[in-house]
Amino acid sequence: MSKPIKILWTANIPLPAVAPELGLPQSPFGGWLTLMTRELAKNSRFKIAVAMRCPIAKLQVIEKGNITYYAMPQSKRDQYDVEQQTCDTVLNEFNPDILHCEGAEMRYTRRFLETWQGARLLSMQGVINGYKNYELGRLPLAAMLSPLRPNVALTALALMVNKFWRFNSRLNHEVAAMQTATHLMGRTDWDKAQAYAINPQASYHACSRILRDTFYNTRWQLDNTQRYTLFVGNAGSPRKGVHVLLHAVAQLKQHYPNIVVRIAGENPQTKGSKLKRMVGYGAYLNALIKQLHLSEHVEFLGVLQEAEMAQQLATSHAYVMSSIIENSPNTLGEAMIMGVPCVTAFAGGTPSMASDEHEALFYRADDSAMLALKIKRIFDSDELALHLSKYARERALVTHNLERNVNSLVDTYLAIAKEQGTV
Repeated sequence: MSKPIKILWTANIPLPAVAPELGLPQSPFGGWLTLMTRELAKNSRFKIAVAMRCPIAKLQVIEKGNITYYAMPQSKRDQYDVEQQTCDTVLNEFNPDILHCEGAEMRYTRRFLETWQGARLLSMQGVINGYKNYELGRLPLAAMLSPLRPNVALTALALMVNKFWRFNSRLNHEVAAMQTATHLMGRTDWDKAQAYAINPQASYHACSRILRDTFYNTRWQLDNTQRYTLFVGNAGSPRKGVHVLLHAVAQLKQHYPNIVVRIAGENPQTKGSKLKRMVGYGAYLNALIKQLHLSEHVEFLGVLQEAEMAQQLATSHAYVMSSIIENSPNTLGEAMIMGVPCVTAFAGGTPSMASDEHEALFYRADDSAMLALKIKRIFDSDELALHLSKYARERALVTHNLERNVNSLVDTYLAIAKEQGTV
């Protein structure tokens, strides 16, 4: 029997599978990475390792479930980076046949890809170079800079500074990483277009995501919903478009006085320092909620664990994917596979996940009036809600099928290994 193909993944968070061994809290994110690596580890043709950026003091190696985990300490200079020496140590110790990096915008991903001279596969999560024109959510920044409203002007300035210093600094790292990779992996027409724009020489491979276990086994039922309740998965940045949804809710509350939008994530009225509560996107949302008289209609739920997220989706009348731009939001996939009626912005890769009027209702991302109408249609028609529920679940059960997607990744690895002469 030939020796197994050695695959080294890089991940930007400590995976929940080994968080207890590292003394770290289990993140609600990254569950799909744990599932995929666990399934791959069952295949005797592969030896799997995962290199993870972690808030720890020194490099740790954990063997668990036939997977080798390298917990890499964050750089003291930049918590989102890892020192070159750490990358070198991991690469030299594991000596992979294929380096598989998840996400491109972090500096250390570029380090791994530029250091390793073997096969380099880069999975695109979002593509921030494709997000850059939408990162500020099409907010009316010029109007917000009025000296007559100093708090609003300060918020606009804070958003622009954050984009310049934190977001724009990652753009070049992403381009370099994508251009260094010999293979790129995605799952939508949008990310395929981004791959072609940045590195047309790389081979493109399609492989959809698998979702967290709970969502496959939890079903939305109309009789169990809280009528006129909407669920949103993220309001962390202007790109998430929650301000557009709030304008739609302000319109809808005239006809549905009990309408409530529930938002996963920290409450911007209470999170962080007083300064953070005064500026940034959270401050903008707070001001907008007050301006539109929506205090009784908006609820921030905090960071939700897997079961809590599923429960919120199961009891919602509809799910809204309000982002101005996305690649393939996992929360949309989770809502669809549960059969929650979905309204989604026509943005980025979402048209690759559902078809309009059949599996979801689409609207242009910055059009609050159209968003309100699409929500109203679901509120007013149980027949439509049940239709969307049925066909969204059918589509998602194919898109996110565990066996299908594991096999797609296995086929990709084998094709790359064959190209490299490993098999």
